[in-house]
Amino acid sequence: MKCKQCSKIIPDGFTDCPWCGAKEAAAAGVLPGNPQASRHEVSSAPSLLIAISIVSSGMLFLAFSYFATVRANGPLTLENSGYFLSRCAGALVLAAFVVFGYQKIRDTKLRGPIQILVILTLSSLLTLLTLAIPARPHLGGVDAATVRRYSDVVKGHKMTNAPPRVQTKWDPATRSLLKDIVSRNQQYVSEISTLDETSKPLYTAESFRDAATMQQMIDQLRARMAVADKYTDWQPIFSKMKDYVAAVDASDEEKRKFLESYETSLPPTLAACRAISDKEHAWLQASLDLYQFTLSRDGAYVWKSDNLSFKKRGDSEMFRQKFLKARALDTEFLKAYWQVRQAEQAMMAQMGFEGSDLAPE
Repeated sequence: MKCKQCSKIIPDGFTDCPWCGAKEAAAAGVLPGNPQASRHEVSSAPSLLIAISIVSSGMLFLAFSYFATVRANGPLTLENSGYFLSRCAGALVLAAFVVFGYQKIRDTKLRGPIQILVILTLSSLLTLLTLAIPARPHLGGVDAATVRRYSDVVKGHKMTNAPPRVQTKWDPATRSLLKDIVSRNQQYVSEISTLDETSKPLYTAESFRDAATMQQMIDQLRARMAVADKYTDWQPIFSKMKDYVAAVDASDEEKRKFLESYETSLPPTLAACRAISDKEHAWLQASLDLYQFTLSRDGAYVWKSDNLSFKKRGDSEMFRQKFLKARALDTEFLKAYWQVRQAEQAMMAQMGFEGSDLAPE
């Protein structure tokens, strides 16, 4: 083969010209403009692969962050979404520091897409490492702000904005029934308040200090359960309407029609009351289960001022699940209870009743 650069014969076994050093690939291959086009075609494939990798890494990172949040704070809701967002932001910032530190030390500069891919990959690995560490739920009672948020809904309701009450012959019967409902709620709250005066806060690290403390928590939960059992059945209260209607100055036919209408609306009302009671019992039972489980593992964990450290990973995971369940049911019951109280206030306002109308005669 003759070299196109110096026109000398290239001996067999040589790929480049031994005389002038010309590259045979340049002589036999591609036009000067084609290598750039070829490199462009080749580079498009890695770019697509990098884009796919970035999307996949991002989805994987979000999935790991979700599972880590649920594992430590329970089901993801709007109320605890801040934990999810802060976990994502923290992992991304830490990974970004690592990447920028590497570039600074090596005095190099990674392309933008490569930086994003590496940051997402490192963030996923960091989050995955947190899943490998035994989870320790944050011990602490139900946030006071949560209780205030639900209770303020009722306190903020102003009866002065109620429409004028429509006088009917059935008002005395309805007023009497509402007095019974309000009186029952007041008794319920009074008994709970009495228990709260001597009760210790639930779910705090202090409540798991030792066997005696946990037994005290179990005893107070059983006392609280007894109050819940006492106020489970609403049927006797709503059954009094028949006696109140009997005293109304109306014909038997009018009373019959009124009671038919009343009894038609009674099943969903009782079902709603029962649903609240079920939530209360589910919360109390879950809390009892939590403290009974921890009491049965007395000596199998190390108590600290702010947390518990179990010796067995299985015990730690079981405690975490029971703890998060009890806390979630507690908040769920509080929310449902105050919604019912709000509905009760709205019903009285709609009927035009004022506070003096419900006061004892």
